[in-house]
Amino acid sequence: MTLDLIYSTALLLALSALYEFNIRLWGERRRAAAVTAGLLFGAICIFGMMHPARLAPGVIFDGRSAILGVAGIFAGPLAAAIAGLIAAAYRLWLGGAGAWVGVAVISTSVLAGLLMRSALQRGWTQPRLLDFLIFGTLLHIACLGWFLLLPTQHLYKLLDTLAWPYLFVLGPSTALLALLLHDLEDQRRARQALARSEAMRRAITRASPDLLLVLDEDGRYLEVISPEERLLYAPAEDTLGKRLDEVMGEEQARRFLRFIRQTLEAGTPQVIEYEMDTLGGRHVFEARAQALELEVEGRRAVVVVARDITERTRAEQERRIAAVAFESRQAMLVSDADTSILRVNQAFLDLLGYTREELIGRKTSTLRSGRHDAAFYAAMWETIRATGKWEGEIWDQRKRGDLLPLWTTITAVRDEQGLVTHYVATMSDISDRKLREEEIRHIAFYDHLTALPNRRLLLERLQRALAVARRNNQHGALLFVDVDNFKKINDEHGHHAGDLLLQQIASRLSRVVRESDTVARLGGDEFVIVLEHLNADLALARTEARQIAAKALVSMAQPYDLEGLAYQSSGSIGITLFNSGDTDLDVLMRQADEAMYQAKHAGKNTIHLYGS
Repeated sequence: MTLDLIYSTALLLALSALYEFNIRLWGERRRAAAVTAGLLFGAICIFGMMHPARLAPGVIFDGRSAILGVAGIFAGPLAAAIAGLIAAAYRLWLGGAGAWVGVAVISTSVLAGLLMRSALQRGWTQPRLLDFLIFGTLLHIACLGWFLLLPTQHLYKLLDTLAWPYLFVLGPSTALLALLLHDLEDQRRARQALARSEAMRRAITRASPDLLLVLDEDGRYLEVISPEERLLYAPAEDTLGKRLDEVMGEEQARRFLRFIRQTLEAGTPQVIEYEMDTLGGRHVFEARAQALELEVEGRRAVVVVARDITERTRAEQERRIAAVAFESRQAMLVSDADTSILRVNQAFLDLLGYTREELIGRKTSTLRSGRHDAAFYAAMWETIRATGKWEGEIWDQRKRGDLLPLWTTITAVRDEQGLVTHYVATMSDISDRKLREEEIRHIAFYDHLTALPNRRLLLERLQRALAVARRNNQHGALLFVDVDNFKKINDEHGHHAGDLLLQQIASRLSRVVRESDTVARLGGDEFVIVLEHLNADLALARTEARQIAAKALVSMAQPYDLEGLAYQSSGSIGITLFNSGDTDLDVLMRQADEAMYQAKHAGKNTIHLYGS
């Protein structure tokens, strides 16, 4: 019988390995781990009851008390309850004279384990061998007490042959199993703490904008962590194991190796600035190194934190250049980070007409012309914040009030921490260029006689109107306007009178349309009107177009004063509507032209809608 109990003890020891496997399998899924642990403990109990020490038929002894006690301590109430129910059900199924005593032993073991678990949690006892031995001994004394309920003929045999082996084998076995499981729990917690610590270390290092390098005394890369791969010579995995002279230039590598060895000898942090080619181009770094207290693979090593200072270096260079160029013939202004003016050169004063005293301390915004809206300045400052520079055209106001177009470059100056300390602005007067551009544009896009848009600008405006109509689900209209009997005035009064008439008609047509509409001259006595933002309903859009056309006819029919010559004229108007951006421009022009000729055939001084 003693050998049978020792066999049961061996099952207990095997249980520790299975329990550890179950914890590893489920990880942080505690409920699933508890359920499977309960099933595992219950299965071990059944296996033990299949190979018990038999006192008599129906009276068996095995290690289930130790298993269930330990289950209560380490697996918790859910697992212990599941294991207890499985063990109790199997013991009742086996039956015999000791069945109910066996169930009592099972219940006692589960309850004792849970009480021990509570005592450990409250600090009333400690997870030591002695405490577990006392627990195991008291548990099996209690279980032996239940055996006193066995029939008398079994009781004497129990006390004579099995009581002491039961107590002195399963008691220490329970303590040993508890100690093993406790050690496994400690190891698991240590692994979890180490994993959490490692995860936090990785997260902290990756969140840093700096490179983290570990190099040994021979300049070999042992660890490479970077927030951006573009800051590396090559992907981190390709850099590990390489020497400095394989990553950076020979001269830089020798300098950096001296820096490492200086750090190891000094024992205090050292700083170096260096350049190297990276996946993102040439970069400048400021590195701080600290010697590691422990050797790595038998070699001394240092931890290097390298910060990319490329932009800062460039800003310093630009600031030095600006200092040299400040008194150049180009207008220049320096402000602080809050855009208060600190310095201006003489060229700036000459350009805007202020004295130095009138500008120093004022905000740069006081020079604004009002020609640009808030969105323009918001976009400008957003670009400066993102790139450190902005370049473009700005209209500023001179002291005397007139507006001045300036080609302006604004550069942010940053300190060693990357914070903006100043802004440097350079400005060039582009008035002459703007004037030439405007003249060229007027010649290219406007009729020289009437100053109305010509065919080229008309087609651009019409294309835009088509896109707006499609986007807003609205209608637009194209009106062809022809001056009735125009040849007559040229024949009777000369071309000068005809030109005066065309100019006055252009003026009248411009007054009857809305601000969003366009009046253009195609040539000769032909005018075109583009109406935008008409009603989405086709019938209402037609009505709106007719109403504007009618106003145009009324205006054209009023008497004209052509430098003392009283003259009466009229017009014929053709209309076509559109509401799609895919409509062909040539088709629209032909439709409006055809409608205009229908109006002329109808007796002139009238309106005709295409397709009606």
